[in-house]
Amino acid sequence: MGNLSDIIIGSLSQIWHLVPIIIFIVLFKKFITMKDNKNRKNKNEENEKNGLTLELRAIKKYEDLGYKVISPEINSETDIDMFCYKDDKTILVKCKNNSESKSIKEEDIMSFYGTAIKYLRTNNIEEKNASFRYVVPYKDVFHKSAINILMDDSYNCKYVLI
Repeated sequence: MGNLSDIIIGSLSQIWHLVPIIIFIVLFKKFITMKDNKNRKNKNEENEKNGLTLELRAIKKYEDLGYKVISPEINSETDIDMFCYKDDKTILVKCKNNSESKSIKEEDIMSFYGTAIKYLRTNNIEEKNASFRYVVPYKDVFHKSAINILMDDSYNCKYVLI
């Protein structure tokens, strides 16, 4: 048994200098992420002050990509903020301008998904020709449960940062 512990201690003594480097990399990544989120929040607040709401910025983004964008009335009964059409491709978009961290949960994504599927069935649009997008100003607004759903390809729902 002495030989195994000697091997382990010998190995650790050879790589001990990597521990501070790994800690530095993790902390640096957190710092960069926090700084990026702060810049996104400031930019979002500035855009809002100038009258460029998240919805208007999303409309411009999809129009620049060549989509025809239809935005229903604000008092619409749907949970869908925009419909984007290009050729036979349809994108249903939900814009959520939250500033609170972890405020968008699994239930919010599933509600949007359910409404989007209902819209597709009502309007005879094939699911293979449609996709769903959840537009937010920065990623931190998503709870972990919401991110899990957005990363699951079976829902065909992704998030977009604007």
